Amino acid sequence: MISWGIARSIAVTLASRTEGPIPAKHGAFDYPAAVEQYLDPLEDFTGITLSRNGTRPIRVASRAEWIDFNISAFGALLEPILERASKTTGNELTWAFGAATLTAQMGLLLGFLSARVLGQYDTGPLVAGKKSSLKKPGEPGEVFFLDGNIVSAAGRLGVPVGGLRLYIVLHETTHALQFEGRPWLRDHLGGLVEGFTGPLAEKLGVLETVRRMTENLRTGGRSIELVMTSGQREAFDKMQATMSVIEGYSDYVMHHVGRRVVPGYEDLTKKMSRSRMHRPPLETAIFRITGLDMKLEQYRMGEEFADAVARRVGMEGLNHVWDGPESMPSLQEIRDPGLWMDRVLKAA
Repeated sequence: MISWGIARSIAVTLASRTEGPIPAKHGAFDYPAAVEQYLDPLEDFTGITLSRNGTRPIRVASRAEWIDFNISAFGALLEPILERASKTTGNELTWAFGAATLTAQMGLLLGFLSARVLGQYDTGPLVAGKKSSLKKPGEPGEVFFLDGNIVSAAGRLGVPVGGLRLYIVLHETTHALQFEGRPWLRDHLGGLVEGFTGPLAEKLGVLETVRRMTENLRTGGRSIELVMTSGQREAFDKMQATMSVIEGYSDYVMHHVGRRVVPGYEDLTKKMSRSRMHRPPLETAIFRITGLDMKLEQYRMGEEFADAVARRVGMEGLNHVWDGPESMPSLQEIRDPGLWMDRVLKAA
């Protein structure tokens, strides 16, 4: 359906237009050492510990390298949707036109994201059923740092390059704690994505799915919401709640640890919050594709949930969100943390 080779060419061409060499004055930065340095204070604060056996895979990548790596993840997300949608019949000429349009839009999206992403913790494909084909449970995930983008972003934001590098290291290392410390989380997210997108694609049919996906990729529209069933709405709400907790917990931990270990952390946080440039790229794609973009308000609610729970029951109590899928809060419980504590902590 999607010609990924053509999509890659479009993405790399777009990405290369604004990518230049890193100025010599900023020099090289030892990302592996910084990641290892930050694991200790993060583990001390959260109480979540990771295995230190083996070498943690860390890649300082160009935009083209990031695009090449992520094409497989985007394909794993999109192809099952299109396969399920294709069970309906349609005009072949219209199908071919839709495929070409969707290929172009995916290339544009990948090129756009490659210029914005600063770092990425690779969870592996968020696709139900692919539980351990690439990684064993708890095995260290690959961490990407797009140093050229970080240097450029520091200039745009008016912050020190060294401070922003450490900020991004802290952010991605926090995600390593979540996904490696609680290996069920990736499979849970994959199941939620499948539970939402699969039935929706079957209902819309291939031509309408392609049309809406291409339009949403271009505009970030919300047209798919109009045809969601109650079951799909429930799956989508669970997906939003889970992502809100992941990012909110991460931000809560970052703020408490970052103030101690990252120079100029408060100023960095203010300026990064305005752009939310460290938003996970695959998450951005999921919500652009479905046309149901995640609002920054839900990140704020996720952090407020973490703060409220930790103030009452400490990090040990908050860490019960990672006990399993059944311990994840609903959107209602994120808005009212007391409901979650009554439900989960009394049963713990």
